[in-house]
Amino acid sequence: MKILFIGNTRLGDAILSTSILNYYSGSNLSITVVCSPLAENIYKNFSNVKDIIAVKKKKRGMHWLETYSLLERVCWDLVIDLRNSILSRLIRKKNILRIGKVNPNKHRVESLCELINTNEVISPNIPDNYTAEKEALRIISEKNLVKPILAIAPVTNWQRKNWPLENFILLINSLMKKPKGHNSFKSVIVLGSEKEKDQCNRLVDKITNINIKNLCGYCEISVIYALLKHCRLFIGNDSGLMHLSAAANIYTLGLFGPSKEINYRPWGDRSYFLRTESKYEDLVNVKGYNRHHSSSLMKTLTVKKVLRKCSEILS
Repeated sequence: MKILFIGNTRLGDAILSTSILNYYSGSNLSITVVCSPLAENIYKNFSNVKDIIAVKKKKRGMHWLETYSLLERVCWDLVIDLRNSILSRLIRKKNILRIGKVNPNKHRVESLCELINTNEVISPNIPDNYTAEKEALRIISEKNLVKPILAIAPVTNWQRKNWPLENFILLINSLMKKPKGHNSFKSVIVLGSEKEKDQCNRLVDKITNINIKNLCGYCEISVIYALLKHCRLFIGNDSGLMHLSAAANIYTLGLFGPSKEINYRPWGDRSYFLRTESKYEDLVNVKGYNRHHSSSLMKTLTVKKVLRKCSEILS
């Protein structure tokens, strides 16, 4: 059975969509994935994924024509289109599952499982990779990381949903200064992209006498996934790394403000979230709101509240 899977552009959405790939796991399946270069490493370790076409978005939808030219000239048994794209309308297929308008009161994972007509809610999960695990162990040794490890992702690509860096500094200092025992940490890793490295360096520079390492841009996503599996707790803003941590099945705390936790909270038994005192609608549906402004909309979420939640999770 030949399946064409038209996946997501953004990292977080790609991670959540692994629910679908985990559902289509039979030995008789051959899946071709279309996605962005950013999402490619999320899909590559699935055994049934035989080909990945990673294309950069172009003006006037020209990337879809490029993708069409790269596809096999076959009649696909099933097309799963998470982009509602023109591509799924051009190609020959026997069956089509195309994402459309989803229930605004359901989580993205639930909506994806409804799309493939399964009553079971399948959690996002990425197959382990031996090479990535080996590299993760090398980094742990090289950086002298001692367990338990705290993972922090303090920066996203949208400044308005970034919890203030000063709050992360206070939080890390408070967590690391807890008495030795079940709820204490011995090392901290800071995760993010190469573009976020300088901001995270400012955080690291303000933390003293703590074994903290800035790994922004240091390794690719499958290695980060392997590293997270060695961590006890992840704390970060609503981001792709938050979803990656939840998929790794470690304790994950996502911080929300101008994004909808009902749709995008971290998914799983070990996943938790906190949001600002203000609801999403009260932050964005107000006069003078500008999504491109540089100020954070996360300031009403206090360090005390996050610290208390961490203690609840770890106990």
